[in-house]
Amino acid sequence: MALEPVPSMSPLVVLAHDDPGTADSLRHAVQSATGWQVVMADPSPTGLTAALATGPSVALVGCAALASLPADCRTPVVAIGDDDRAADVRAALAAGARSLLAWPDGAADLPGELARVALTGQPGSSAGHAGLVIAIRGVQGGAGTTTVAIHLAAAWARWGPTPVLLLDLAGGLAFRLDLGTVPTWSTLTPVAGSAMDPSDGGPGSVPGSVSAPLVGAVDPFVGAESEPLVSVTGRVQGSASEPSASIADPTRWLAGEDVVGTAAATSGGLDAATLVGTLAEPWAGLSVLPLAGLADGAPEPPPELRVVQHVLEVARTAYRVVVVDLPSTEPAVATALSQADALVAVGRCETAGVRGLQAAIEAWTASGRDLDTAGAVVTGVRPRAPLAPREVRAALGDRLWGLIPTAAAELAAAAEDGILLLDRHDLSAVQAMVTLANRVVPFAAVSA
Repeated sequence: MALEPVPSMSPLVVLAHDDPGTADSLRHAVQSATGWQVVMADPSPTGLTAALATGPSVALVGCAALASLPADCRTPVVAIGDDDRAADVRAALAAGARSLLAWPDGAADLPGELARVALTGQPGSSAGHAGLVIAIRGVQGGAGTTTVAIHLAAAWARWGPTPVLLLDLAGGLAFRLDLGTVPTWSTLTPVAGSAMDPSDGGPGSVPGSVSAPLVGAVDPFVGAESEPLVSVTGRVQGSASEPSASIADPTRWLAGEDVVGTAAATSGGLDAATLVGTLAEPWAGLSVLPLAGLADGAPEPPPELRVVQHVLEVARTAYRVVVVDLPSTEPAVATALSQADALVAVGRCETAGVRGLQAAIEAWTASGRDLDTAGAVVTGVRPRAPLAPREVRAALGDRLWGLIPTAAAELAAAAEDGILLLDRHDLSAVQAMVTLANRVVPFAAVSA
């Protein structure tokens, strides 16, 4: 006689909120949308400790009750609050919440968020995200892609997982961060800046290179020509080397041969230790590899595609997270995307931006990637933007990972004063970028 299959147990959710009405509406939403079991907990230290001992998959906790979570809580937490309130954002960060869900505005996102966060808490999941490559791709000029990439990388460097590497393939990162003279892609690439190839017809030209990205595009965060986002005067490891006066074969460098006249970092091949020791580290836990652009005074050609691939492969072994700042179109984009584990596409709050985001995500999935590993970020959200937030949400659906408001005066002042705005939780733009970082790669450790 065949045995009757044992029905699988549905996941368990612990729910704690200081407002009984909100708690009841959350319970009803979880049960009706997911069918998961719900355990109602008293929003006190004793009540939460007892409820979490049942081994839930996820805990839904109101921001006012987050401080009552036990210090050794290992259950993934979704904070319930208002992502426009600085106090709620600070509480969620301090508690190590995996996400901050607005209620009832975020009711439609509840089922997907529960499933996503529950997976991060399963044994053998990728919660540590060691060696992840995150591609930040702008689908149009002036979308503020570099601003997003910098804040995501800095957030992970601050709250983990660390160490983090920020690779610049869009150009101009050194100027935006006011890094001064630091190692760039040319330091790692054995191609002379003064080389002349007779077949290419000019001094300093590199076969297959493309034009440098335009400088001075309107940044939706600032609303005017882009200024340096932050001035960094921290310690820098290594220094840029002068390029050689002769052409060297990149294949010899990649094979590990010594190439005469190249930077010391590339002699004998590039390994993890050499890469880490060569790059600048403007913040603790965050290394950078800029691509000099016109704003830096001496633009350099994009690196060879094989060099990009090799650096990414080595970086995986040396850094927990590698953030790649990509332009909208360059030959290196396809190479970087082929190495990436997740895609964050960035576009402006307008019809062209949304269409570009949809196209970028479709191209990602067409290459065989999981749809859940790609998301859209819309910048320049403001009351009189070409598209209203509700129109953006309707067009992008679950693929919308973040709406980032304009913050003209504050970001311009930060650029002048040389400060980073990660601690400005009162700014909606900063809140949105920090929340985005925690959504893409959950913070490993958060200090209260």
